[in-house]
Amino acid sequence: MATFHQFPRLPFELRARIWALTVEPRTVEVSFWPLIGDCWLVSRTPVPAPLQACRDSRRELQGQYEQAFADLDTLPLLERRYIWVNFDMDLIDIGKWEFYIFRPVKKAIQRLKFEREHTEDFCRLELDDLRKFTNLREIHVVCTEGLFGWSGALEGGYWPCDAEKVRLIDCDGTVMKPSKVDEMVISKYREISAQEGYDYDSGLPLGCDEDYIECDDVHII
Repeated sequence: MATFHQFPRLPFELRARIWALTVEPRTVEVSFWPLIGDCWLVSRTPVPAPLQACRDSRRELQGQYEQAFADLDTLPLLERRYIWVNFDMDLIDIGKWEFYIFRPVKKAIQRLKFEREHTEDFCRLELDDLRKFTNLREIHVVCTEGLFGWSGALEGGYWPCDAEKVRLIDCDGTVMKPSKVDEMVISKYREISAQEGYDYDSGLPLGCDEDYIECDDVHII
C-alpha cells in the first residue's frame, strides 16, 4: 500500500474526519481459555488498526471503541485483559460459550452471533438467558446440524429481537432468514409427500377430493 506522506499536513478537522471514516463493522470473537475452573479472556480478532496507527488516531477513535469484556475475566491477578469493541457496529461472536457468562455485558451487546443446535435444552433453558439480552438488534446463528433443524425455531415470539433480524447460517456458509428456512422445509416435505403419493397439506392421496373419501367399494360424501 502506498504511503500518503502529506497526511500529517492536512488540517486537524480533515484528519479527524478521515480517522472516523476508518470505523467499520467487524466480527469480534470473544472466547476464553479455561484454567482450573477460571476463565482467561482471549480473542483472535485484532485490535482495530487505526487505534495503533499513531497518537492522533488513537485519541480520535477512543471515543468510538471501548475496552470491553474485562469483567468476564476471572483471573484478575494476571494482567487485565479486554477487547476493543464498538457495540453499535460490531457483531459479537461468542461461538459455543453459554449466554449466562455474558450477563455483565448483556445490555451492551446489540449484534450477537453464536453456534448452537436447536435442541430441547436450547429452547427450555438457554432461550431464557438469551432473552435477557434486551438490546439485541440482530442475531446470527450458526446452525451446527444444518438449517432444517431450525425450521419453526422462531415461532412464539420468544426471541429478544424481531424475527426478520435473525439470520440462520448453514454449515456451508449459506445464510437465510427463518421465514425462508420454513418455506424451504415445507417445500421439501411437499416434494417427499408427492413422491409417496400424498398431498402434504391435506394428508390425502393425490387426486382425492377432501370432500370425497373412497373406502373399499363404498363412496362417502
